Amino acid sequence: MNSQRSPLFFYQFLGVHSLLIGLLPFFLPVYLWKHGIGVPGLCLLIGVSGLSFVAALRPWQHIWYRWKPQKLISLTFAFELFLVASVGWFSTIPGAALFDIAANYQLPSKDVLLPVFIIGIANGVYNAFFWTTQRTLFIQQLGNNDSGKQYGNFQIFVTVFLKIGILLGGLLLDFGGFLWLLALSAGTGFAATTYLSKKAYSALTDQRSRITLQQSLRYKDIHGSQRIFAIDGLFLYLESHFWTLSLFLIVRQDYSRLGIAVVILAVVFAVLFYIIKNRIDQLAVEKVYKAAVWLYAASWLLRFTLDDNSEGAGYLIALVLITFCSSFFRLAFNKRFFDVARKSSAVDYLLMKSYSSQTYLGLLYLILGASLVFVPFEHLQTLQYAYAGAAVLSLAYLNYRED
Repeated sequence: MNSQRSPLFFYQFLGVHSLLIGLLPFFLPVYLWKHGIGVPGLCLLIGVSGLSFVAALRPWQHIWYRWKPQKLISLTFAFELFLVASVGWFSTIPGAALFDIAANYQLPSKDVLLPVFIIGIANGVYNAFFWTTQRTLFIQQLGNNDSGKQYGNFQIFVTVFLKIGILLGGLLLDFGGFLWLLALSAGTGFAATTYLSKKAYSALTDQRSRITLQQSLRYKDIHGSQRIFAIDGLFLYLESHFWTLSLFLIVRQDYSRLGIAVVILAVVFAVLFYIIKNRIDQLAVEKVYKAAVWLYAASWLLRFTLDDNSEGAGYLIALVLITFCSSFFRLAFNKRFFDVARKSSAVDYLLMKSYSSQTYLGLLYLILGASLVFVPFEHLQTLQYAYAGAAVLSLAYLNYRED
């Protein structure tokens, strides 16, 4: 059964994983922050995650074209549960604190350093298996000149299930229901594995790929892909981990309030995507893309202006504008990325981006985390300065060309 004739399977797979990500992986940076991990520890975690992602890509390729599809689907859920379980183990360690946030400076404790590295490995392996599978399935859904519309539909669908998971996860974490969260994740994953494995289709093994890390790092094309691969992972983690952490600090470190804030922003996100997604494929592609990059840079400047004293109408307007600019950029960027991917060997192009971006971000964050261990600094202020730097660096996306 061909995946292009079976979008239902893709959306079922995507919906369940979006729900599971909302239950805990979304909260990973803020949950570990509350246990004292600090910015240096979070950088180390991301670095380990990135390199673990790279290490997992080779096994993913082997499984993709040698094993039965059911095993690949089952592994994505098994690795998600491994991630949740590793976070649960970390939370049971007495006095777990990798860094003293109040003092802003303390060497890592050996008792909790190992669990943090295990969480990083679990996070990297899960991300590799889920995101690589999801992106490969997504590209098989595309028709002619509909990547923007398809990506918009995909993001709106993800938003619904992700935010349901975030609301449930926030409530469970606020009221100390981690065991319930673990049980819900395990039960959902098991039920999804049982159901979806029966529907896995042969198209999962239609495309072969033997891309290596060395090939990916040396890869060059007329689109400027190499430079974009190098920076995109950095920005994805700035958004998913550090910006989430900033929001958490702004809402006074309350899981439920963070969940509600994210859901409100998600409504704005869904409305904007619905308006834009059906038009972007017909608009002047180059002008839209350049405008999206400049708006993305502006969103990082807006993030730079916000701190834990931000409140009122101005704060809400800023968050809406950040959501709009970031959403619009991701829609335009992913349209360009998937259009470029389809002009070459699509799966190979996806893998080269993953290999390259995860290697660069892994090494960068490991070096940064190790450096910050020995340097006293104020955490929230440091995040704000990082956003100012991101505003400048984001303009490098202008070098990504379709032709």
